[in-house]
Amino acid sequence: MGLQNISIADGVRLHCLPTGKFKTNFMSVSFTAPLEAGVNAMNSLIPNILLRGSEKYPDMAAINKRLDYLYAAGISTRCSKRGDVQVFGLCADMLDSSYAIGGEDLVAEMTDMLGELLLHPIKVGEGFDPDYTESEKNNQIDAINASINNKVYYAYRRCIEEMCRGERFGLTETGTVDETSACTPESLFSQYKYALRHYPIEIFFVGQCDADALADRLRSIFSFEREPIALPATEVIRSAAEPKTITEDMPVNQGKLVIGMRSGLTLADPEYPALMLCNAIYGGAVTSKLFMNVREKMSLCYYCQSSPDAAKGLLMIQSGIEVSNREVAEKAILDQLEAVRRGDFTDEEMNGALLFLINSYNELADSARGLENWYLGRMIFNIPGEPDEMVEKLRAVTREDIIAAAKLPTLDTVYFLNGTLCGEDEEDENA
Repeated sequence: MGLQNISIADGVRLHCLPTGKFKTNFMSVSFTAPLEAGVNAMNSLIPNILLRGSEKYPDMAAINKRLDYLYAAGISTRCSKRGDVQVFGLCADMLDSSYAIGGEDLVAEMTDMLGELLLHPIKVGEGFDPDYTESEKNNQIDAINASINNKVYYAYRRCIEEMCRGERFGLTETGTVDETSACTPESLFSQYKYALRHYPIEIFFVGQCDADALADRLRSIFSFEREPIALPATEVIRSAAEPKTITEDMPVNQGKLVIGMRSGLTLADPEYPALMLCNAIYGGAVTSKLFMNVREKMSLCYYCQSSPDAAKGLLMIQSGIEVSNREVAEKAILDQLEAVRRGDFTDEEMNGALLFLINSYNELADSARGLENWYLGRMIFNIPGEPDEMVEKLRAVTREDIIAAAKLPTLDTVYFLNGTLCGEDEEDENA
C-alpha cells in the first residue's frame, strides 16, 4: 500500500490510496484555510449550504434520489482544525464499481456529483439561497449552544481557549454564535468564491480506481483559474510561560479538570515517536499510569487520560473528578508524569505501550476514513510518511528517548469546571 500524489491544478492535489480491502470507496474534497476569527464561521457553514442543493439537484430530495440511484451512496460535510489550519469540505462513500450490477462507473458518477455540488450551488442574486442560508445558520448556532451540554468537550475547549488565547489555535472550527449570526447569503457566497480561488485543496481517494482517469476527470472540474495562498505555519510554543489556573462554576455534580502543557514536539520533529510512547505510558492507554494508579488504585477520577496534539505541540490531560478531590487529583496526575521523567516505569509498561500504539496503526487499515484522516493530517503540513514507517520509528525508541521526551512538557494552563450541585440530582453530563 502506497500513496499516489498527483497534481490536478494550481494548489489542488489528488492523493490516491489503492486498496481492495473494502467493498466501498471513500473520497473527500477538503479546503485548507488559515484559522481566522469570523472567517471560520463562514467556512464551517459553506459545505452545509452546498449540500442543500445545486443547479442540477435543487434540493435535498433530488440529491438523495440521485444518491439512492448510485447504490445508496452517501455525501457528508466536514469541518475541523489541524493546528492553525481549518479543514472543511465534502466527503463521499460509494460502492466499489465492481459490485455495480449495471456496470456503472461509480467513481466517475460520484466525482461528477461532487463537482456539481461544489461548483454549481443555487444562487439568488449575489448570494446563496436565503432560506438554505438561514436554516444552516440556525443549525450551526444550535450546535454551538448545545456544546455546553457535553461537559467533557466543553471543559477541553475552554482550556484550549484560555491556553491559546491570542493564537489561531484558540479559535474553534465553527466560530461563535455572534459570528455565525452575522453571516449573510452575500458574505457567505463571496467567501465561497474566495475559497474556490485561493484555498489549497486536498482530494483523497481510498479504494479501487484508475488514478489517471480520476485525475483527468478532476482536472476538467478544477479547470478555472486559481491563485492559491500559502497556509501559515502553525505557531508552536516550545515552552510555557508562567502557569495559569482558571476555575469556572457550573451547576453539575462532577468536576472536570483539564491540564494543558506545551511539549513543543510535532509530527515534524524526529523525537515525536518518543513522545507518543511517553504519552501511552503516562495516560494514553488502558495500561497507563493515569488509568492504573490515579483512577484504579487511588480512585481519584471517574476517567483520566492524556493525549498529544501532533500539529500544535501540546499535551492535554483530561479527567472527571469529585470536586472535593481537586487538589489531590491534580497533584497525583502531575506526580505520574514525574515518575515517567525519573524512568520509573517497567519494561512491561514500555512494551505494553508499544503494542498499544502498533495495534492502533494496524487498525488504521480497517477503515477507509481512518486511513484518509491519518494521511490528511500529514499532507496538510507536507510531512511524508506511511503507517508502517511510523511503526518502525516507534520500535526504535529507547527508554532514554522516552525519559527525554517526558521532560519536555511544561505546565501552561489548569482549567477546572467546578461542579456546584454537590450531590444533588442532575441530568447526564456526558461524563
